[in-house]
Amino acid sequence: MNEIISDSHRRLIVVSNRAPYSFRKNGIKIKPIKTIGGLVSALEPAIMNHKGAWVAWDASSKSQKSGSVFSLPPGDPHYKFYPVPLSHSEISGFYYGFSNSVLWPLMHYFTDNLDIQIAERRAYSRVNNRYADIVMKIANPDDFIWIQDYQLGLMPGIIRHQLPKSRIGSFWHIPFPNVDVFNILPGAKGFLEAMLGADRIGFHIPGYVNNFLESVHELTKHEVDFDTGVVRLKDRTVQVGAWPVSVDFRSIENEAARAIKSGRTQTIRKKMSADKLIISIDRLDYTKGIPERLYAIDRFFLKRPGFRGKVSFLIVTAPSRSHVGSYIDLKKRIDGIVGEINGKYSQLGWTPIHYFYKGLSFKDVLNLYLASDIALITPLIDGMNLVAKEYVAAQIDNTGILILSERTGAAKELKEAIQVNPYDVENVVDAITESLRMSKREERKRMTALRNRVKAWDIHRWSSAFLSGQEATFDT
Repeated sequence: MNEIISDSHRRLIVVSNRAPYSFRKNGIKIKPIKTIGGLVSALEPAIMNHKGAWVAWDASSKSQKSGSVFSLPPGDPHYKFYPVPLSHSEISGFYYGFSNSVLWPLMHYFTDNLDIQIAERRAYSRVNNRYADIVMKIANPDDFIWIQDYQLGLMPGIIRHQLPKSRIGSFWHIPFPNVDVFNILPGAKGFLEAMLGADRIGFHIPGYVNNFLESVHELTKHEVDFDTGVVRLKDRTVQVGAWPVSVDFRSIENEAARAIKSGRTQTIRKKMSADKLIISIDRLDYTKGIPERLYAIDRFFLKRPGFRGKVSFLIVTAPSRSHVGSYIDLKKRIDGIVGEINGKYSQLGWTPIHYFYKGLSFKDVLNLYLASDIALITPLIDGMNLVAKEYVAAQIDNTGILILSERTGAAKELKEAIQVNPYDVENVVDAITESLRMSKREERKRMTALRNRVKAWDIHRWSSAFLSGQEATFDT
C-alpha cells in the first residue's frame, strides 16, 4: 500500500489555458471581468485560500504584455495572475491547431476529425514551454503546481526537468481513450512520459484512469499497479486517480431561489406555449450529439403525435471554435435539421423546437433550468458534463427530470437520471416518453437523490480532495 501525500498545506500555483479574468479597457484603466465557468468557480476559492498564483493565457489581449502581473480578485486581492503572452500564429497553431484539431477529437474517439500538422505540434510544444518558463520564475520549492487539462499536456515533464524536487499535479478534464486510440497520436510515448512528470494525475472517472494506466503499461517500461493506481518510475511514484469535477452547489441553489422570486421562469414558460418544456444546453461541438438528439425529437413527434402542440424543446447552442471547419459544417447541419422538423410539425401558436445559437449568461441559463420540466443532455461522449449537475443543483423544489447520456462522466455518478444511449434514437424517444408520463412521486424521489449526490461532492470538495490525494468513491 502506497502512502498518500497530501498537498493541502502548500502554496498553490494553478496553470490553465483559460484565465480567471478577462481584461477590458475602461478609459485609461484595465478592468478585470471574472470569467464564467466551472474551472474558475472550482479553483479560485482554493487558490485564494492558499495565497497562490495563477498562470494562463488571457484571450482578451489587454494583459498580453510580457511581465504583466495582476492582483486578483479586484478589490480583495488574494493571489497573483501572470498572463502568458501568445501571438496570433501561436494561438492558431497551439489552440485551434494541435489542441483542438488533434488532441480534442482523438481523446473523444473522433479519429476522422484529426488534422495533424508538424508546425502545429511544434507550436504546442513552444507554448507549453512558454507557460513553464513563467511558472519556474515564480515557483517556490514547497509550492504545489496544479496544471489543468489537455492543452498543457507536456508541462509536467518540462517543469520536472527544470525543478526535479517540485510537487506537480495534473488534471485532465476530458476523456482519456483506450491505448489503441491514444497510440494514433504521433509521439504518444513521449507525451505519456511528459504527463508522468506530475506526482498526481487526475481524471473524472475510473474508466479514464484505467485507459491511462493501460497506455503507460503498453507504451512505456514503467511498472504499473492497476489496483492502487500507482506508476513507479526510477526515482519516484505517480498517483493516478479519479476525482470527478463538480459545480458550486450552494451558490447555484442560492441563485435559483432568487431567480424564482423574480418571476422570470413563468414568463419563459408562457412564451413557449406548451404544457411541457424540455431543454438542451450545449456548446457547439460534434461530441455533443446535437444532430442525433434532433433525429430523436423528429422520431418522437412521429411516434407520439398526441404530444404535438403540448411539448416543446428549447435548444441552446453556444458558439464555439468558429474558426474550425468541422464546427462551421456542424452549425449548418443543425440549422437544416431544426428547420425541417419545425416545418414538418409546427401548428398555429405552437413550435416544436425553439432554437437559439448564442451564448447566454449563467443567470439566463439558470432561468431556463427552472422553467423546464425535463433536461435532455445526450452527448455522444463527454468527459463529465457540468450542465447535468447544474440542472440538478438548480431544482430546489426537488422536481425536474434529467435524461442523461450514459456516455458522459456524469452518468457514473448520477445514477437516478434516466440514462440513454445517445446513438439509439428509439432509446431516446422512449426516455422522453417515460419522463413525460412519470408520476410526481417518482420525479421527486429521483431528483432528491440526484441533488444529494451533487451536494455531497461539490466543486469545493473536488479541489480539496485532489490536493489531499483522497480519491472519490463510486457506486457500483
